[in-house]
Amino acid sequence: MNNNAVFAVEKDAFNSEADADEGIDDKWLKLAETLLDEDQIKKDTLIEQFQLAIEKDEFLKTQRPSSLSLDRGYLTRFLRAGRWEVESAMEVLRSYSSLGKEYTEYVSRAIPTKLDRVWNNHLNTMTEKRDKFGRRVYIFRLGQWDPETVPVEEFYASAYVLMELVAREVKTQIAGVTV
Repeated sequence: MNNNAVFAVEKDAFNSEADADEGIDDKWLKLAETLLDEDQIKKDTLIEQFQLAIEKDEFLKTQRPSSLSLDRGYLTRFLRAGRWEVESAMEVLRSYSSLGKEYTEYVSRAIPTKLDRVWNNHLNTMTEKRDKFGRRVYIFRLGQWDPETVPVEEFYASAYVLMELVAREVKTQIAGVTV
């Protein structure tokens, strides 16, 4: 699907409320409909189906219970990532749930206050301004990275932190991120 919507390039502060879609402007809901096939009428039914699929999933049963939240906003995040197809959303959730085990060396370091070497070297950032298509803009400066000073694990952990931050935003769930 094409994003023909054009947004003003202006500051849009990071949303500290995870998955909060209360009061979201109609232009974002229309964009979600266009890009993700989001249907406000079918939304509740698909969230229920997704929740049931999670509860029955053998792989997800093996994950730490505290790592899986079943609140509406969290479920919606994964349904958007799967374009509102329950099985696609399940694949995304399974992959996400296994990140900590598969990439422990990065995820375990993903504590923003412990990544000062990355932040102080200005190696990557997420802009507060969205592009004209409503996407967050991720900038990483590989040319400035000195692996002798900043270990690869910290560099990747910082990218993970930034992606986790914006994945919580409804607007970013809808419009995405550009690099």
